[in-house]
Amino acid sequence: MQTPDELIIFGRVYDILDLGPLHVSEGVMGLAAYRDGAIHLDKGLDPLLRLSTLWHEAVHIAQQEILGTTDEAQARWLALFIHNLLLSNPSLLECYLYGLKLMPFGFEDDEPEPQ
Repeated sequence: MQTPDELIIFGRVYDILDLGPLHVSEGVMGLAAYRDGAIHLDKGLDPLLRLSTLWHEAVHIAQQEILGTTDEAQARWLALFIHNLLLSNPSLLECYLYGLKLMPFGFEDDEPEPQ
């Protein structure tokens, strides 16, 4: 399992980059660089912890975008919720993937698709 090279959050692309050795040595697992458009992750994390950390940093970006500030405890719990919801309910993700194939964005049920 591999994390993506980038995420799009509220229309902005965030590159997924390796965390620098100084941060890793201080025990930091991830870092959201909102202004730089990057999320830095410790490349030494096991795959599931890396995904959970990615969710955590994505929540920080959403907090910054919506609230103009971040809340560490809130980000921890929201990321844990999302991560475990998807792990415990893989069919939920399948619904989204299947639904997107059936109904591309921008089309309503009663509108015909352009030819």
